[in-house]
Amino acid sequence: MTATVPQVTGESDPRIARSRAKLLAAATELLVESGPRAVTVDAVAERSGVAKSTLYRHWASRDELLVDVMRSHVPDTRPVDLSLGFEAVLRSQMSIAVGVFSDPEWLRILPSLVSLQHHVSQMAELMAADREAKLNMLRDVIALGVAEGRLPADVDAMNVLHLLIGPLMFAVLSGDGDRLPALADEVVARFLASYR
Repeated sequence: MTATVPQVTGESDPRIARSRAKLLAAATELLVESGPRAVTVDAVAERSGVAKSTLYRHWASRDELLVDVMRSHVPDTRPVDLSLGFEAVLRSQMSIAVGVFSDPEWLRILPSLVSLQHHVSQMAELMAADREAKLNMLRDVIALGVAEGRLPADVDAMNVLHLLIGPLMFAVLSGDGDRLPALADEVVARFLASYR
């Protein structure tokens, strides 16, 4: 996973992009090390070596900074090539999930990102929007499975998401991340077999 740093609108000065990246990196480190309460304007400025006044040029508040920390670490949703066929698309999406769950940076920040939902009101909205984007993509995959006669028409996308991603998340939480590719293959095989 490559975290993307949002650019300041209307600005092309590389110094602005560098200061923003330093501030985001410092806020991320503080968040991972000590949780949301540790991400104060003073602490971020001190850790990054960037002045507080510069931080306020990028974000009006600490909460805005935290929202951008979240945005910069949410994995990108890639378009789905439905022409590949249902099973190939499903396996491709699981492979992408394995890549995300295998990324040490993502694993390092994931608990903090989940925690942020309870500390910053915009965070729950951002997480909900990300989940909905992924569900919409999954709905397209499910519709393809229905069209190919591989799935019944009443399959619930949220249940499918839990069935497919839940075992990967549990493996990561259990310290079995090295087994993710084989586990993903088995999860898909069992999922498909359950509808034969």
